Amino acid sequence: MEQRPVIQLGRSKAETILDVISLLVIISMIAYVAYEWRDMPERIPMHFNGKGEIDGWGNKMSLMAVPLIGVIIYVGLTLLSKVPHVYNYPTTITAQNARGQYQNARLLIHSMKTIILILFMFIEWSIIQSAKEGNAELSLWGLGFILLILFGTIIFFLIRSVQLK
Repeated sequence: MEQRPVIQLGRSKAETILDVISLLVIISMIAYVAYEWRDMPERIPMHFNGKGEIDGWGNKMSLMAVPLIGVIIYVGLTLLSKVPHVYNYPTTITAQNARGQYQNARLLIHSMKTIILILFMFIEWSIIQSAKEGNAELSLWGLGFILLILFGTIIFFLIRSVQLK
């Protein structure tokens, strides 16, 4: 295995902004669940099939799963962003390109964290709306748009990594 330089990188403004957005999304998810909790039925939709139709149900406590998973993702990806020298890269990491590659990769991780949390917030909102309406469907347009942004972001940063050789 190649020896990669370990470089201490300061946080960029973009990383800080993405972290603030991520934390606001988590707080919003928790606040929204708390706000809607009293009006939720005991049986709520928890899973949607490929057509966006409800195909799985859970109890009211299941609403806490999405924000909890969001917190776990936030913590995990935040910790992962601190060790960019262990990531897989599409190019060889050298002393000359390490700083640029590591900064690019860290920004990718922070971007993905924010987009994934927004995706979870959309799913939580969809679950609560479906529970309130009884049998609503998941908006495939909204879900598709968020996934398009996620995969577009990954492709953008991969291309940028190759360009940073």
